[in-house]
Amino acid sequence: MKKTIYLVILWLGSTIFISACSTPEQKPKGEYATGIFIVNEGNFSESNGDISFYDEATSTVTQDIFNKANGVSTGGIIQSVYFYKNFAFIIDQLGNRIEVVEAATFKSIATIEEGLSTPRYMVVANNKGYVSNWGSFDNNFDLPDSYVAVIDLSSYTVTKSIDIGNGAEGLLEYGGSVYVADSYANTIESIDPNTDTVKESITVADSPVGFAEDKNGKVWVLSSSFLSGSALSQLDLASSRVLKTFSVGASAKSLTINNAGDQLYYLSAPYGANAQVRTVSIDASSDATEALITAANLYGLGVDPGTGIIYLGNHNGFQGNGTVLRYDGATLLDNFPVGIAPNGFIFRK
Repeated sequence: MKKTIYLVILWLGSTIFISACSTPEQKPKGEYATGIFIVNEGNFSESNGDISFYDEATSTVTQDIFNKANGVSTGGIIQSVYFYKNFAFIIDQLGNRIEVVEAATFKSIATIEEGLSTPRYMVVANNKGYVSNWGSFDNNFDLPDSYVAVIDLSSYTVTKSIDIGNGAEGLLEYGGSVYVADSYANTIESIDPNTDTVKESITVADSPVGFAEDKNGKVWVLSSSFLSGSALSQLDLASSRVLKTFSVGASAKSLTINNAGDQLYYLSAPYGANAQVRTVSIDASSDATEALITAANLYGLGVDPGTGIIYLGNHNGFQGNGTVLRYDGATLLDNFPVGIAPNGFIFRK
């Protein structure tokens, strides 16, 4: 009997030991591992941009998460935030700097301050960061000194500057190349990340600002010119051809696409009028005849790739904090307060 009990105990102990060895230790993911990040640009005169975080599962909002993690606010004018692997890059265009943080905790890792001049957006290609920079305005209010800064992602330093046409703005990594929208011209340029040189230029509608890739591998460019109006262009980048171009709503911005890759969304936000959310099929050759949503003070747009919920940032006249509105199609679901001038959304699922 004693022998039987001993064997049972031995078997149980072995089972527990094997189970413990075969189950890896689960490390905490971090408070911000998944959720929705809201980029609050801030007020230009106050330089008070920050980042808010929305937990969709609990419907809770955490304000100024950089401050919560590090005991100090980011400040500056936050143009955009770019996530890459376990890191996030917070781009302050007014302070000419990029704050690098751990994506899941927002704990500060490094600050990039040298080699930047009004930085705007970022992508990664060939294990390097590429950041569009406006540079300084000249006497004609042009941006002739625009460039793309190349960042070493191990040392967090700018290693090279690539001269680009007027007003380097939106970026896209596609087919092993980096594409740059020249927002003060009518071109997009491609950079070879192996040599960090410009390969070619493609003519599009005036003032291209952003990109979206559709389900067929075609790339859409949103152009927004004060003088000639706004337009969408569909490109075949494999052959460097513009397939079609058509006019869209005035003062267009914030181009995005749904998770299926077949429906484009953008904001038409002319000064002095209510803004509109418009949605266009990738098969279309003209703009939507009606707006999906019309509201005042819309400043930022995002579409949740998982749920299709539309997120809109209301700047509230840049007087105090902004508001995020969530829509299911044209139906308003709810809203919540965020920081000043919410201009963009990043969905981390």
